[in-house]
Amino acid sequence: MKKGNFKIEKEDAFVALPTTEDELIFAIAVRENEPNQPKLLYDGDEHALLIRSKEDAVILDYLNSEVQKMLQHSFKIYVAEIDYKEKKMMRDYMVPIHLVDSYPFNLAPFFD
Repeated sequence: MKKGNFKIEKEDAFVALPTTEDELIFAIAVRENEPNQPKLLYDGDEHALLIRSKEDAVILDYLNSEVQKMLQHSFKIYVAEIDYKEKKMMRDYMVPIHLVDSYPFNLAPFFD
């Protein structure tokens, strides 16, 4: 879905993995453009919004209860973007978490 020049996608096949330091790594499909000042917006429920740049965001949906607990008590996550066809990690980066009361976009159309 595009809102002006801003693109929002729902990530269908992400994986959330804990590290030995009780942090989270999210593996998502590689995106076309490079991330620029990414941040994760999280409202404490089963969805999170990864803002990759001023141009795009990725919805991480149906977070399990353990991931939800970890996000509520963490300051950052790590993201690994994977090219699944080539079976290769294309980029990885750290993302600060921002706890929010609501998201800056209406995400309801993605959850029909």
